[in-house]
Amino acid sequence: MRISVIGCGHLGAVHASCLAETGFEVIGIDVDQGKIDTLSVGRSPFHEPGLDDLLARNIEAGRLRFTTDYGGAAALADAHFICVGTTEALSGRLFDHT
Repeated sequence: MRISVIGCGHLGAVHASCLAETGFEVIGIDVDQGKIDTLSVGRSPFHEPGLDDLLARNIEAGRLRFTTDYGGAAALADAHFICVGTTEALSGRLFDHT
């Protein structure tokens, strides 16, 4: 099964790496080219113990890759996980997911 993880911040990068570690083919997608470049060489752009090793191992195994191409990546995946931050409304109420 091929999975896309949309958003490669603290949650998305870890989620993508763990899914790849369990054997799924995973593509992480983000708008930040710098973040994608860093992740693509097996380095985490933020501090997360053990993530560099997890990234490198799964990239080398061919189960994990990263891109900024939302359309192309999403079209290749069988399932999608959205791991992006949600903002609060000006009223202070939480984002309405309905």
